[in-house]
Amino acid sequence: MGGLLRVFLVVCALLVFLFIVRRIKKAEITARDTVFWLLFAVCFILIAAVPQIVYFISSLLGIESPANLIFLLVVAALFIREFISSIEIAKLRDKVHTLTQEIALAEHKDKSDEEN
Repeated sequence: MGGLLRVFLVVCALLVFLFIVRRIKKAEITARDTVFWLLFAVCFILIAAVPQIVYFISSLLGIESPANLIFLLVVAALFIREFISSIEIAKLRDKVHTLTQEIALAEHKDKSDEEN
């Protein structure tokens, strides 16, 4: 693994750490998301510190370049995270729809009670 890729991984990890810390201070991120992104950054640092791990896994899977393995793992992790986020958004959308209906029914009931 080239030195440039190792530096890039460390810089990305530091940027993720800084971004997460800012979001935690502003209370804009959940604990589960914090854990995911911090583990993501720790993996970057681990890969940069011990590149033999990537060489071993890439040779085990038959991937010629360790850099390709890193990009594959990053894309896979982000894809999984996006899928989980989509599921959470769908659940929240259903809750908003249900709450909107309940509020509309409550307001309709209040209006009908006022008329009587």
